[in-house]
Amino acid sequence: MNIQTLQILLIISLYLVGCMILGVRSYRKGASASDYLMASREFKFFILFSAVFGANISAVTLIGVPGTSYHVGWITWAYFGTAWAWLSPLLFYTIGNRSWLLGKKYDIVTISELLGKRWESKGLQYFSSLFLLFYLIPYLMVGVIGGGRTIYGLTNGFIPYWVGALAVTIVVCFYVFLGGMRGAAWVNALQTSIFLIGGIAIFFVIAYSLGGFNFATQTIADKYPELLNRTNMSWQRFFSYGIIVSLAVPVFPNVFSRLLTGKKPSELKKTVLLYPIAGLLIFILMAYAGMWGRIPIPGLKGASSDGILPLLLAKYAPAWMAGVLGAAIFSALMSTLDSQLIAIGQIFLKDVIIPIRKSDTLRQNDVIIGRVLVILFALIAFIGALIQPKSIINIIEWSFGGFACMFLPVVAALYWKRCGKFAIFGSIIVSQFLSIALPLGIVPKSILFGMLPAFWAMVGGFITLFVLAYITPKQETELSKNFFSVFVTPSAYKPL
Repeated sequence: MNIQTLQILLIISLYLVGCMILGVRSYRKGASASDYLMASREFKFFILFSAVFGANISAVTLIGVPGTSYHVGWITWAYFGTAWAWLSPLLFYTIGNRSWLLGKKYDIVTISELLGKRWESKGLQYFSSLFLLFYLIPYLMVGVIGGGRTIYGLTNGFIPYWVGALAVTIVVCFYVFLGGMRGAAWVNALQTSIFLIGGIAIFFVIAYSLGGFNFATQTIADKYPELLNRTNMSWQRFFSYGIIVSLAVPVFPNVFSRLLTGKKPSELKKTVLLYPIAGLLIFILMAYAGMWGRIPIPGLKGASSDGILPLLLAKYAPAWMAGVLGAAIFSALMSTLDSQLIAIGQIFLKDVIIPIRKSDTLRQNDVIIGRVLVILFALIAFIGALIQPKSIINIIEWSFGGFACMFLPVVAALYWKRCGKFAIFGSIIVSQFLSIALPLGIVPKSILFGMLPAFWAMVGGFITLFVLAYITPKQETELSKNFFSVFVTPSAYKPL
């Protein structure tokens, strides 16, 4: 091991130890299950922003986006960031504000719990939770895969992929096991600061090393002109992905529950205002950095391009800086992984265990169950990551599509009084069938017309929802009235 590799590993190790210390400090002896899962819904603006932003800005941003832009080019930032950057934050408030009010009254935590409460249907709650877990578990692997590829790239292959994956798994598991939602959010505050500042630093280090922004971009124009236009991405793919990502993010199980952790609705309003600025900034910088990587490191094939950022840092940054910026990459991927582990515990406890035992509330020993679930699914994520499936972007495209199909049922639950539970069942069945069947070829791909499969799955779900809402019985007036009465409160419209 050379001195440069040792310095990189030392700095990243210090960062990981810092995360573990925050986890220890967040530990609450005798904490209730509600406190473990939701931190007593007490977060103020900065912690709430860090928790929501960190849950969304994952290995996709500092691993997947550079890896995709290496092949596709500049258009990658717009592919991920245009509609998502402004529409998703608006939907955070559209969905989050009403869900927050319901959460305060009924202790709602998960999307499936919201649907079950809206229509007083345990069957709908079980059914929807099944699909949320189906898409969340593969997405859980993304952070672990990112950790392995990052450490492998930063050390030029000296540290094996599995060691980096294991390190991320152990550290995240440690602070989530101890602190739950609070521990994750405290660490997210550190991580958000690190990867925003680190992301900016990575961009300037790479730009400077390649002769500056103008020179690097001109070199791309001379050698790889296709990376500066949209020839590598059809308008159909661009359009459909923008819709899918924008609608999926607010109903990610790990993002949705964090929208409910603010102390009051005004904290969420502030988060919505800052979110698009931070999101657009980091996506633009990472897309350019990945595209420029074609200049000094050409020839990467397929998923190997996911390691372009660590490879560039190992090539151009001083060892100490590569270590610091490597910690920034770790921050991005770990901040989503921790939220996903908590979300899985929330779904199992609130949507499976509580209904089975016919109880309405969490018990003190549910904290133990939550912690066991954290360890179990962290282990599953690590084992899955060792298989090294397709690129990170391939995994998230599939998961995003499945989550996007849950958007319309959630909006209908919060805003459409006429809609009945059979319309929701039908919408979920049709959209999820298409979301799975189209990629597998069970339904002919010729009907896609260039769009991503999830786009047509959402269209199918929408048509089914609308038709069934008018041909099946609507919810009983009294139940509907009780549910929607929660929103007729001054707190729902309280100004900043």
